[in-house]
Amino acid sequence: MELLSEKLKSLRKEKGCSQEKLAQYLRVSFQAVSKWENGNACPDISLLPGIARFFGITVDELLQVEKIDEKQRYEEYSRKGEELFRNGMRDEELALWLEAYKEMPNNVEVKEMLMSSYYDTDRIQYQNEIIELGTELYNSDVPSYYKGKAIREIATTYAAIGKMDMAQKWAAKSYPIHVAQDFLFAEIDSGKELLFDASFCSYWCFNKLAYMAMRIDGDNEVPIDARQKQAIYLTVARLYGVLYPNDDMSFDSLKLLYLMYRRAAELETKLDPDEAVLRSLLERAFSCVEKSLTVKEHDLTHPLLDGWHVTAAPSDNTQWVRMMRSDLGDACFDRYRTAPWFVSIQEKLAVLL
Repeated sequence: MELLSEKLKSLRKEKGCSQEKLAQYLRVSFQAVSKWENGNACPDISLLPGIARFFGITVDELLQVEKIDEKQRYEEYSRKGEELFRNGMRDEELALWLEAYKEMPNNVEVKEMLMSSYYDTDRIQYQNEIIELGTELYNSDVPSYYKGKAIREIATTYAAIGKMDMAQKWAAKSYPIHVAQDFLFAEIDSGKELLFDASFCSYWCFNKLAYMAMRIDGDNEVPIDARQKQAIYLTVARLYGVLYPNDDMSFDSLKLLYLMYRRAAELETKLDPDEAVLRSLLERAFSCVEKSLTVKEHDLTHPLLDGWHVTAAPSDNTQWVRMMRSDLGDACFDRYRTAPWFVSIQEKLAVLL
């Protein structure tokens, strides 16, 4: 790459003008221009736009900075990152987004993905990075989506480290559900746009319902017993059955459905267990992990999910099978370990692997 001095000299000769003319345009001395071209000094940064304008080029062209097609580069990183995420390779995904951030430090999408990668990898370990990036996004002039992601991940990170006052402070920056952007668009759009709004809201509402069930179950201060917690899981699972006939859902949604049935089974063992009920719950859980192996790329057709795109199972499609095999080793299932139906489930899992 040519030095700036050489670039200035060649541009001036191409234009057929003197050092004095350039100096007059920039309101500097011709001696200053001479020093720039001799490599004895560099123009002040504030003069670069004027120099570029004089020669009819951009500042990047003047400085000979190679332009990066950030949109294309981001999409390349995004494809790689999605594959790593779906295969459970969190550390590798984080390294990828750190590399992207080094290359494109001002790209909003890269910042958001790096923040989320820190969050998904270990929000306790990377609490400072999440809060710093999230605060930067929230305080910048970016679309509301990025501000919303920042609020969520900062608030839940503060909650995870026990700083509830800060968690509530950040959560309060968001909007109530009944005036949320996605619901508002569903109120004002029509036609295909309305169907898209409905599918977006349906997918995420059901996703959040599953996680809310898990939060209620995991909160020891919630004043309900194991039977009521089980009823919550089974209610949400049945709703999934209405929205996704024949379990026609994504690889990750099948994981959520599996987790709900598996946890319902665990809760059954803590009550006055009915072996027939326990068996049906675990067999239903098995059907979820079995179906996760064969998820194909397609669009859903249910009216509330019209056009929602489902991606194919990742290359490591046995993740949930391995999870269930490990989960069945829990002590709560010890008394059923020799039951023919329990042995049958374990054998089927082994075959799938």
